[in-house]
Amino acid sequence: MSCRTGWAADIRRTRHIGDFTGWKDHGSYQKAFTRLLRDLRVDSSPPPHAAGGSTP
Repeated sequence: MSCRTGWAADIRRTRHIGDFTGWKDHGSYQKAFTRLLRDLRVDSSPPPHAAGGSTP
């Protein structure tokens, strides 16, 4: 998939879009789906800069 202009190109440049082209192959699908779930999971740990205690 390639695009050069417009909103589709902007999304393509700024977001990871999973590859589900092998959706009929269980292994390929499972790998892509696992990555999608991992990427959507919310990390509950504080950001690294918040752990220091003092602010500049």
